Amino acid sequence: MTNQQLVSVQSRPSTGHPDLPAIAAFYKICDQVDQLDNAPSLANLQRRLDHPPPDGSHQRQLWETAEGQLVGLVSLWIEDPTDVLEAWVGVFVHPDFRGDGLETELLSWAEQCVRARAAEAQRPAQVYAGTRSDAAYFRDIYETHGYGIVRQFHDMTRSLSEPIPAPQFPEGFTPRLTTAAEAEAWVAMFNESFVDHWHFTPLTLRDRQHRLNYPTYQRELDWIAIAPDGTLAGFCGGHIDHEENARKQRREGWINLLGTRRGYRRLGLARAMLLHGLHQLQSAGMDTAQLGVDSENPNQAKALYESVGFQVKETHLSYCKDL
Repeated sequence: MTNQQLVSVQSRPSTGHPDLPAIAAFYKICDQVDQLDNAPSLANLQRRLDHPPPDGSHQRQLWETAEGQLVGLVSLWIEDPTDVLEAWVGVFVHPDFRGDGLETELLSWAEQCVRARAAEAQRPAQVYAGTRSDAAYFRDIYETHGYGIVRQFHDMTRSLSEPIPAPQFPEGFTPRLTTAAEAEAWVAMFNESFVDHWHFTPLTLRDRQHRLNYPTYQRELDWIAIAPDGTLAGFCGGHIDHEENARKQRREGWINLLGTRRGYRRLGLARAMLLHGLHQLQSAGMDTAQLGVDSENPNQAKALYESVGFQVKETHLSYCKDL
């Protein structure tokens, strides 16, 4: 593919909704070349803009030619600072404009923004980025600018046409759907379940309420396990992106949350909740189930998933740079 000369390319902040159709089309053009299957739809972008997470700030900076063609985009999320100001960056360049230095300009802009925020907060800063392990173009962007791999995550998949064992819950434990009224107890369970995981940040009640009120939240796939004494002991959250499935002509569901509270581990509860979640996706008419896992999960989650039929589909790399 021939790179075009970068002439009179200028950047500006996104103005919000008016820019979203062009941004959605831009992501689609990039994904047709990169084949990463992660281009967000216009509806998805609109929901994210209308329902931002409660903490931190998100901004997009656009690079356009004199004719108004969108050729570069930076997506930057900055967390509210604690001990360290943390940011997540995504850099995207139109396939016809790659390799002429625009990638460096975009990434430098993002790092300058983070440095400025860190100076205001008087905190050190770290910038994170991620890409699929086989995405050589994106890997080169980050690795040639001083970003190092700090973690690997696997996306795993399982056919739901294969038999799914019946879940065997420990004696006295029962699954049921969660309720909005127990959001605070759910947050406590979540934090006790994930406190020993890499890069753990405690979930807040505002975070949970944001999820419960998000337009695509599916309560029918949000399950908890109740201990004999009434304690919330484990959870399994699923999600079906009906819009994406229709657009890509597939029937795919996700197990996007699975955890067991400390004090209730090694009882078979996580396995039971996982199998229960798979049955829910199967009952909803899905053909396949997917989930993500930290390759260094401290509780051998990958082995659990493999034991019920999941296989690694692809691997994602997390990069970090200290500023």
